[in-house]
Amino acid sequence: MNKILTTIISIMAVYTMVCFSTGCSDDFLEKPKGGAVTTDTIFHTQNQARLAVAQMYNTCIKCYFPADWNGSRPESITDELYIIHGSNDTWAGQIINTQYYVTGNMSTETNCDYGGYGSHYNGIRHANLVLENIDKVTDATDEWKSDVKGQAIFCRAMQHYELFRYYGGIPLVDHSLHEDVNYPRRSVSAVVETIVKWCDDAAALLPATRPSVDFGKATKLAALALKARVLLFAASPLYNTPDNMKSQLTGARFEDARDSVLCYPTYSADRWKLAADASKAVLDNAATAGVSLYNTGKPVTTGETYATLGDYESVWNVYGNSEVILANTQSIESSSMWWSLYMSSQLFYSSWGIKNNVPNEFLQLYEKKDGTKWTLPASGTNLPTDIVALDLDPRFYQTIAYDGMYYCTQKGYLDYYKSGDGYPQGSLCGANDGTPNGFAIETFKFIPRVDAMDARHITWPVFRLAEFYLSYAEALNEFSGPSQATYDAINIIRSRAGMPNKVGLDQGGFRAAIQNERTIELAYENNRYNDLLRWMTAPQVLNKSLHGIVTTAKKVNGALTRPWVTGLFINRIFPQRYYYLPFSNAEISKKYLGNKDWNGQNPGW
Repeated sequence: MNKILTTIISIMAVYTMVCFSTGCSDDFLEKPKGGAVTTDTIFHTQNQARLAVAQMYNTCIKCYFPADWNGSRPESITDELYIIHGSNDTWAGQIINTQYYVTGNMSTETNCDYGGYGSHYNGIRHANLVLENIDKVTDATDEWKSDVKGQAIFCRAMQHYELFRYYGGIPLVDHSLHEDVNYPRRSVSAVVETIVKWCDDAAALLPATRPSVDFGKATKLAALALKARVLLFAASPLYNTPDNMKSQLTGARFEDARDSVLCYPTYSADRWKLAADASKAVLDNAATAGVSLYNTGKPVTTGETYATLGDYESVWNVYGNSEVILANTQSIESSSMWWSLYMSSQLFYSSWGIKNNVPNEFLQLYEKKDGTKWTLPASGTNLPTDIVALDLDPRFYQTIAYDGMYYCTQKGYLDYYKSGDGYPQGSLCGANDGTPNGFAIETFKFIPRVDAMDARHITWPVFRLAEFYLSYAEALNEFSGPSQATYDAINIIRSRAGMPNKVGLDQGGFRAAIQNERTIELAYENNRYNDLLRWMTAPQVLNKSLHGIVTTAKKVNGALTRPWVTGLFINRIFPQRYYYLPFSNAEISKKYLGNKDWNGQNPGW
C-alpha cells in the first residue's frame, strides 16, 4: 500500500513541477521558459499521460483532511466541531475562514470554499485537457483511452458539483479555455442536468471494478454515486422549495428571475423520485462492483487491534474495505499531509495539536443504545463514569473521545482535566497556546488506535455505500412517505451499528429520523454543512449558543475523579445570506457571472 501511495505522490509531484513551472495560471500546459513541454509531449506516451491523469485526480478528487498549518476539519463551521482560537492558534481553520463564518462575519473575501473558487476551475481545466488530448497517446490501447476519458468526465463533474454545493448555479465549462470568453452563471436546472449527463457519460465508459493497485480511481459505481448525491441535493428544499417553506428563505432569494441560479422555479415531488431512483441504482450496482456494507457482526469496539474494532470504526480504519466506493488515497500521515496530525486532534501531539472540541448540542444527537433521546445535565461527578452509564449508540464510542477514556497503549487514559486537589492539569487540558480550558470532549474519527497510532492507512472516503442507503430512504420518504423499503434502508445501517430498528413513523417522524441517522452515520465526513443547508435547518442549528464539557481533577477517597460542568463555547450566528456563498470582488469585477443588469453576485452580498 505505502509503495503504491508513494508512487502516486511522486508522479503528481513530477507532473506538478513540469506543468506549473510557469506558475499557477490558466496556461499551465504552455511551454515553460527554457523547456519544451507541451500538450503534445505530455500526451505522447502512456507513461507521460499518466502524469496528467494523476494530477487531474490531485486537483479534482479532494481530500478533506486539514493538510496545512491553516487548515481544519471542514466541520469547524458546523455544530459538529468547535475550535478554540487561543493566542497561538488563531490560524487554525483560516483555510475556510472559520473564525469569520461562525461569528456571522463571513465576507466576499473570506468565504468558506475549501480551496477557493478558482481551485475548482483549475481542476476542471485539468480534466478537460486530459479529455481533449488523451487520444494523442501513441502507445495506449483504445480501451485504456476510453477508461481515461470516463475518469476525466467524472472528475469534471465532481468539481462542478463542488461549485454547485457552495454557490448554486455556476458557469459550466466543458472544454479547456485558451481565450477570453464570457461564461455566465447557469440556472440550477441546467447545472444539475449537465452534471447528471456527465455522470451518465462517465458511467458508460468506466469499468465496474478495478484491481487493488488502482484503488482510488473512479469506477462506474462512483459515477452513479455522484449522480445520486447531486440529485438528492437538487430535490431538497433549498433548491426544490415547497410553497410553505419559501418564507423561510427571505434574504436568500431575489424574488425575481435571478432566482433561477438559486433554485427551481416551482416545487416538484418528482425530483425526490429521481433522487430515490439514482440512490437505488447505486445500491443495485454495488454487488457487481464488489462493494458492500462492512458488517462482520461486531457493533462494539472492545480493543485496539483490527480484530477488536467495531464495524463502524473499521470502516475508516481498514484500508480499501468493501464499503468504500471511492477514496482519496493520500494518507492523513503522508509526507505532504503531516499538518493533518496537528490539526485533526490533540491526540497525536497533545498540547501541540489543535483540540477538535465536540459541542454538547451535537453530542445529544446520538441516541441511547435503546434508541431513546436524552438530555445532558448541567454537571456530573465523574465524566468517564457518566459517559459509560449513558450507554449511547456504539458509534458514539467509536467517534468521540472524552476525559478518562482508555484510548490505546500509546495514549493510555486520556487526561483533559484542569488541575485540582494537587493534580497538575492533564496533557490535553489546554488550547495550543497552553491556556488551560479543561474542555473534555473531542472527536477522534480518523485518529487510529490500531497499529500503535500509525495513521498511514487512513484515507479520505469520498463515497461509501452507507450514504446511499440513507439517501434512498430520505428521498423515497419525501416522495411517498414511509414504506417497507424506507425502513429496510435505514435499519440496515442501524443494525450494523447495534441500534434498534425504526418503526411506526409518519412522514415527518421518518424525516426527523433519517436526518438524524445521516448526521450520526456520516459524522466528520464533510456532509453536515450541506445537509444543514439543503434541509434548510441551518438557522435553527447554527443560530444558537454551543457549549462544551469542562472537567477538573478532584481526589475522592484517594483516587482521581473528573467532575464536570458545562461551559460556553460560542454564540453562533447564521445570517440568511449564508445559504449561498459569495463570489469574491475580483470575480464580480470581471463581469462575466451575470448580465448587463446584474453583476452575478448571490443575494445579500
